[in-house]
This record gives sequence, C-alpha cells and structure tokens, in this order.
Amino acid sequence: MKISITLPDELAETVSRRADRDEFVLRAVTAALQRESPELSVPQVRHSKWARLVEKIEGAPTSLGDYREALKKDREDFRESFSFRSDEP
Repeated sequence: MKISITLPDELAETVSRRADRDEFVLRAVTAALQRESPELSVPQVRHSKWARLVEKIEGAPTSLGDYREALKKDREDFRESFSFRSDEP
C-alpha cells in the first residue's frame, strides 16, 4: 500500500535524494512505531522482486562496462540503415 505524508521541504528533499529512500523510510517508521509501542507487532515487509530491482537500479551507477563500444556500434549501424520520414526529401 502507498500513502502520502507531508514533510518539510528540506527533509523531503534529503530523503528523496537517498538511493534507498523507500527502505530508509520503512526502517524509520518501523523503529519509531516500535519505540512508541514496544508491544506492537510490526510486520516485516518483503519487497516484491520489481521493487528490489528498482532499488538495485536506483542504487547503482549506470555503467555498460564492456558493452559500451558494442552499443555505440549498434546505434551507428541502426542509424545508417534506417531513415525517418523527416530525413526523406
């Protein structure tokens, strides 16, 4: 479930810049609820595989590594063999 909360701008910007912002907020809220009511059972949340994939992508810098040159060549080959209608006289 998703909920919206209101935070001061500076705090919201700081949280939104974190690579693990959802996990960070989840841990903070869980800890706060447990401190407030230790007897309260707070269920552990297991993220879906898609949420974990998004976190992995957001948390890791984008790098093609050894595939950079191959991608560049593929893009050039595609562009040379394809023409857009706007390219036609």
